[in-house]
Amino acid sequence: MAPRRILFCTLGYEPGPVGGAERQARLQAEELVRRGHTVEVVTPRSPGTRSGRTDGVIVHRLRRIERRPLRTITYLPVLFAWLVLNVRRFDLVHVHLANLQADVAGIVTGLRRVPLYIKIATGGPKGEIARMRKVAWATRYVGIRSARRLQAISAEIEADVASLGVPTERLIRIPNGLNASAYHPVPVETRAALRDELGLPHGDVLYLYAGRFARYKGVLDLLEAWRQMATSTPATLILVGEPALDAPVGDLPKPAHTIIRSWTPRIAAYYQACDVYVHPSHADGMPNVVLEAMACGMAVIATRVAAVPTMIEDGRTGMLVDIGNVEQLRAAIKTLAADPAARARLGAAASEHVAATYPIARVVDRIEEAYEDILGSSPVTKR
Repeated sequence: MAPRRILFCTLGYEPGPVGGAERQARLQAEELVRRGHTVEVVTPRSPGTRSGRTDGVIVHRLRRIERRPLRTITYLPVLFAWLVLNVRRFDLVHVHLANLQADVAGIVTGLRRVPLYIKIATGGPKGEIARMRKVAWATRYVGIRSARRLQAISAEIEADVASLGVPTERLIRIPNGLNASAYHPVPVETRAALRDELGLPHGDVLYLYAGRFARYKGVLDLLEAWRQMATSTPATLILVGEPALDAPVGDLPKPAHTIIRSWTPRIAAYYQACDVYVHPSHADGMPNVVLEAMACGMAVIATRVAAVPTMIEDGRTGMLVDIGNVEQLRAAIKTLAADPAARARLGAAASEHVAATYPIARVVDRIEEAYEDILGSSPVTKR
């Protein structure tokens, strides 16, 4: 593919607070840069961050008022103005998350005649399309409707897009990807050293949850299942994350043998130190945390949410439970606590499967193909 100038629009970029969609955006941006493309990112400015170059990617951080609900209201007009002034420098705009930033991008790219590509990260009742319904009378989903390509990461998202009457030829199914050099199993000695470093108990089976503390993430289900669990095997549950701004759970209950910690960019160390990853989510897309935990050789227990059943083969590369079923969750947790051989078998199979199926290079191959379909084989002449 000829080198292109690509603009990413995201709601965060590291260093700074990010979610799974933003972490995936960074992986893709850095891989595109390695292939000779120029990638710039426009994103809100978070406290303590500033514009500049990060691993070859130029990041523009736009000011906004940080208090809710002013964060969105003050960011969108600044984004609009920035795009009007700058978008003609790019061959293509790639938006991560189909929310109001996508609508702003849809308006400006339509006016400036720059192709638009949108990745939709979550489907169902908590997905972007459902959440945007309350303002759709005004926006008419202009971003989604004007995008030349819409990337879906689950069948649930595909159904959401189809419900808007978008032509199927504009929809592509591309999964999330993984940087295997950052997420991989470690020897037993390294795991023990990481437990020391992180201040985690050595003799226990360690269960991990990492992500936002939100109701739709199923955190309360996990804590209730943990409270009910009775096992003779010493076990500790570790939750690493931050309170969610949407659907917050408030003060988390803290059953016995539970550790709660703030989010850290060194989350890979927790994956490598712990034994079992638990993903109790009610709404999702294709969770990065599940891919990362599997890549690190953890046995994974997850709900049958969104793309998760395509990522995990129940009983071979992990264990699946029904959404919101606390009893199934409790039983799966108890089963793995008592069976180290099953933990090892599931973790090894998971790591092998993820390494073979979801390398970021393969994902970006597919994204480049989509870009080329939009742009054609010759460089775009800037107007």
